Amino acid sequence: MFPEFAKKAMADAGALGLKRTLRAAERVSPREIVIGGKHLLDFSSNDYMALSMRPELIEGACEWTRRYGAGSAASRLVSGTTEACLELEAKIAKWKGFEAAMILSSGYAGNVGLIAALSGRSRTIFADKLNHASLNQGCLLSGGDFKRYAHCDFERLEQMVARDGNKEKLIVSDTVFSMDGDVADLGRLRGIAEKNHALLYLDDAHGSGVLGENGHGLASPGLCDVALSTFSKALGSFGSCVCCSAEMKDYLVNHCASFIFSTAMPPAVLGAVSAAVDLMYTDEMKQARQAMFRRADYLRRSLNEMGFDTGKSETMIVPLLVGETERTTEFSMRLQEEGILGVAIRPPTVPRGTARIRLSLNAAHTDADVEHLTEAVRRISADHGNRTTH
Repeated sequence: MFPEFAKKAMADAGALGLKRTLRAAERVSPREIVIGGKHLLDFSSNDYMALSMRPELIEGACEWTRRYGAGSAASRLVSGTTEACLELEAKIAKWKGFEAAMILSSGYAGNVGLIAALSGRSRTIFADKLNHASLNQGCLLSGGDFKRYAHCDFERLEQMVARDGNKEKLIVSDTVFSMDGDVADLGRLRGIAEKNHALLYLDDAHGSGVLGENGHGLASPGLCDVALSTFSKALGSFGSCVCCSAEMKDYLVNHCASFIFSTAMPPAVLGAVSAAVDLMYTDEMKQARQAMFRRADYLRRSLNEMGFDTGKSETMIVPLLVGETERTTEFSMRLQEEGILGVAIRPPTVPRGTARIRLSLNAAHTDADVEHLTEAVRRISADHGNRTTH
């Protein structure tokens, strides 16, 4: 039986142009993808450091599989924790500058489980309105008093936190906002948290591997109490980890349901992650980060000069704001005709009226690739006038 509410939901999505479908894609390289038999420059992935197809990661995955098998066979608290896994957690903690790290199955599962463990019905949670959906789900499912503040409106946040009578408070924010490419004022968040005796939880999924010294990200022990990072973006693999104090890790091992009741990550994934962390320290990665941000700056300037709004982006994520859902979808299709994958991001992923092409650069893109993208946007804009004003 297919329930009536589901039928209605699908009909409504179709009428609004918001129905989503899956399509097969074959990744040829970190910068090139094949969809429907057509080769496209990929400006939509999260493979920021272009590591997903690196030989070092592939060999790391193979080596760990040969040594430890295809699966972990149990949850971490049963028999799924190997010595190699503990060593990898220590390696990650050192890279990030924290006392401890704990590996989780995904960023989504991590946020849902961690926020529940850190809040519960007795705590008030304050969260940025443009936080990732997994953070919102974690806040909602935690049972706590969930309050949201306007995007990066820290004056409003400070007022809300100060006026709240609950002694147990948790502030939750992304570091880099995944659809906008802007960065939260982490010093301001830390100050508000300390002044009001609140825990500060940061999701550094889109900063880890890209920003900070050796790509360690933006979340550090001096700025937050708990930091989530993922391995599925700049590190080119899969999964996530939480970094915190040793005392906090001990608590989370005993109270984070998505850790306790999930099978441990397969060895192949951990082997790839270990190789990726080793690469973070290399001069090659440092130079790749610098080049990627130089190209992102050029892309923003070019789009702005054409009259497009790119918001407050300051990272490798550059939103090309179109506004209307139908026009954004058409723009994405025109980009594909030009040999470029630029996926349309529509409500409810972003607020109504702010549909956009989310362009993301990675370390494999060349100056010529970015120039091809800007010229394609220029041609589409000239044909259809698909521009938004600042």
